Amino acid sequence: MNRFLAIVLIAIVAPAVTAQDFFLKKGDVVVMMGDSITEQRLYSNYVEIWSQTRFPSHNLVFRNVGIGGDRSTGGNGRFKRDVLTHKPTVLTVDFGMNDGNYNLKAFDEKSFATYIKGLQGIADQANAAKIRVAWITPQPVEHNPGDAKEAYNITLEKFSAGVGDIAKKNEGLFVDQFHPYWAVIDKARKAGEKGRITGGDAVHPGPAGQAMMAVAIMKGMNFPRTVSSVTVDAAGGSGKPDTKNCTIDSFNTEGGIIAFQRKDAALPFFPDAAKSFLKHTPLLEEMNDYGLKVTGLKAGKYDVKLGGKTVASYSDAELAKGVNLAGPALKVRPGCRSGQRHRQGDHRQDQLLPRPNLRPVGAATQHRQES
Repeated sequence: MNRFLAIVLIAIVAPAVTAQDFFLKKGDVVVMMGDSITEQRLYSNYVEIWSQTRFPSHNLVFRNVGIGGDRSTGGNGRFKRDVLTHKPTVLTVDFGMNDGNYNLKAFDEKSFATYIKGLQGIADQANAAKIRVAWITPQPVEHNPGDAKEAYNITLEKFSAGVGDIAKKNEGLFVDQFHPYWAVIDKARKAGEKGRITGGDAVHPGPAGQAMMAVAIMKGMNFPRTVSSVTVDAAGGSGKPDTKNCTIDSFNTEGGIIAFQRKDAALPFFPDAAKSFLKHTPLLEEMNDYGLKVTGLKAGKYDVKLGGKTVASYSDAELAKGVNLAGPALKVRPGCRSGQRHRQGDHRQDQLLPRPNLRPVGAATQHRQES
């Protein structure tokens, strides 16, 4: 017997997510410095949106100061103008792509020394201003498989090790983009991928590659995966569901119907334009745990409806174990896919995601509009 589980989710600000380990704190002003890859305003936007949607009450401010063609020495030289002007509490530094001069021959120690000197100059100024710094490695270049120009990655990997040394020396946060990024490319090629998967060009990734960069940065900053979760005992009568980072209102089990309204303190997010590479890596689920667990259901298959649309089906055993609704939720409404802001106090956010109702098959689905 097939049943449906109509779950409509709403995003309304409730108590904040616990953020003990996340690098960004309440009230932080974050300046993101780099070269043209930063200036593209893709990975920086994704970092901002993930941070804002997971912590809407943090009142975070982001400023992008990437400049095309720049190097660590340039960042050091323009630090006062482009960084201190914004009075930041946090700085992210992502140089290296240009610093190696795209040299495909032997590793150039002189270029490396210049690169490290520029990074240390940035560190000295940041330390003097008491700015917390996340030191980010360059990402690899991605040409077509077999292209000799990928030899430049030997240089970029060594430069990445130098970034780690700078972070350790200056007690900053080290963020490795290089190896997680290349691991996805390598996995895709081993699975038979014959072309490039990161979009854009070999040096300047498109949304797919920039999303991989943002994921590496967020993971390096100890970004919490949990969005929110609800656990319901279908056989437990009117007992209140267990919740994490959300609240439950209007819980009802009368007439064989399980119905409730779920108000979330955060939202899942993944950029729609970057979904092309999800076949190679489950980053959407890794970055968003939007949980639902329902125990005590009768044996059978259950459809999950979000906003009146069936987006997934689960067995009673799967629901008893717990499912991640991040993917299905992001299919329903455009807000979290496109990066629409999750603003504190915005009571029209029911337009981003629907509101939960759990009903057996044949029950009338009710939709109520929030004012």
